Amino acid sequence: MKHKLVICAIGLLLAFFGISLYIYYICSKTNLTNSAKPDRAEAPFLLPSAKMHPTKAPKLEENPWAQHNAIAARFDTRVHFWGKVVDQAGIALEGVKIVASVTTLRMIKTKNGYQEYEVLEATTAPDGSFQFDGSAGMYLDIDALGKEGYVLPSAYQFGMSCVIGSKFRYQYSSIGDQEKAFTPDPSRPEIFHLWKLNKPEPLEVGGNSPGRNGPKFKVGAPPDPLRTISIMVSDVGTAQAPQWEVTVSALEADGGVVMADSSDIFMFQAPEVGYTHAIKLRYGLKGTDKSQNDPGAALRFFVRSNHGRWYAAREYDFFSPNRKGIVETKMRFWLNPNGSRNLEHDGGRPLRATNLSQ
Repeated sequence: MKHKLVICAIGLLLAFFGISLYIYYICSKTNLTNSAKPDRAEAPFLLPSAKMHPTKAPKLEENPWAQHNAIAARFDTRVHFWGKVVDQAGIALEGVKIVASVTTLRMIKTKNGYQEYEVLEATTAPDGSFQFDGSAGMYLDIDALGKEGYVLPSAYQFGMSCVIGSKFRYQYSSIGDQEKAFTPDPSRPEIFHLWKLNKPEPLEVGGNSPGRNGPKFKVGAPPDPLRTISIMVSDVGTAQAPQWEVTVSALEADGGVVMADSSDIFMFQAPEVGYTHAIKLRYGLKGTDKSQNDPGAALRFFVRSNHGRWYAAREYDFFSPNRKGIVETKMRFWLNPNGSRNLEHDGGRPLRATNLSQ
């Protein structure tokens, strides 16, 4: 029995020794083979499978509008613009964000494709100033201007977009020089006003849709009643010097109307006194609606209802009559139905009055 165990042990040792010799032989052969191979960096000519190819530079994307832009650039002007933002008291405002766009006939590449305008952004400095420089185009629009807790005048709150028509447009050049070019002056920056909101109250706000959205009036017709006021347009001119007169009258015995001060661009506080039975405006062929190439005149006034039940601000643009003697208008209003003269409001966060006292 012992002999059998000894024989088995010797057999296992011999087998282990034989396997070890075989592994040693294989490893030695591998090392010799590898040592005979040249380094790729030292002898690349011995490695035909590793043929080197010159690296090609990435192909630059061609501008499909290059030829068009070369011609369109002739109508561009270098856009310089200096502005300043102040509050209702004329105090400079820091940190106001301004978004503008420069329109050109060229096609400018953006992440969304090619377009005919470039978007610019700026923030006011401690002295309220800001500027745009370095772009080229035909005109510049101030598309957005704001600071938390502040608002623009009512008309600008609802009209600062390309769809409705920018209220702040500066023409730098035009095809054929049809329009007078804007001349920027760093010593006389364009002034923009913001109103610091105090305590807005629920208002009824209306008439801010685009176009000539107001009522129409027939020249020479009787007064047209509009809630607590009436409006009438009369022809007071001649064939050589056309002129029209607008009369706004209060319909309530204790109500009244009063012209807004020309320096009051916000009309966010109705006056306490100064109301009369009627106000008048005369206008001729010098107007406000240049975009429509039609003269007109702006009329801005406050309305007080009977016994001060409510106060309102109204803005109208009256245009010259058409061939049928019809005068079209633009109109907007904001009204406080709670007997308060406070008319401040934020078009982006409106507080709507629901129970309007008639």
